[in-house]
Amino acid sequence: MSHKYGLRTVAVVEALKGAAVLALCVVLLSLLHKDLDSVVDQLIDWLRLNPDSRVADWFYELADRTTGRGIWTAVTVGLAYSTCRFVEAFGLWNERHWAEWFAVISGAIYVPFELFALISHPHWTKLVVLLGNILVVLYILRILVENRRERCCDHSTVEPEQRAVD
Repeated sequence: MSHKYGLRTVAVVEALKGAAVLALCVVLLSLLHKDLDSVVDQLIDWLRLNPDSRVADWFYELADRTTGRGIWTAVTVGLAYSTCRFVEAFGLWNERHWAEWFAVISGAIYVPFELFALISHPHWTKLVVLLGNILVVLYILRILVENRRERCCDHSTVEPEQRAVD
């Protein structure tokens, strides 16, 4: 059974995640050597937030704690993450067996963290992310199982002499 369109849909989602993180890395790099308090002032003004709100306070606290080294660390992690997403997207788009395993493993790694986040601070968006991730992992797992069955069935119909040659 062909799962070409399903795999390509997952590939597009993974590529979009990689592109979003890559864009965030560019934004972070643009913050190097800037007065982050003035950047926060502009952001709060642009978002039309109350400067005395908790969200504004959170932005100012984050700006105070942010260092050049912290930005470089975040960019490095972001580049590694986006590279993984692009590699996975490429492999799934081209229906590579290794990419299916990569997708299952890399998707399943997040499930315990997403579950913990949902239990700690329940919110419908966290539930949607968790369920979406579980659905993708189960879908790719299903493809792996089907492909294994097809390979086993193909092998069992081959004559013993041909199997020795393969």
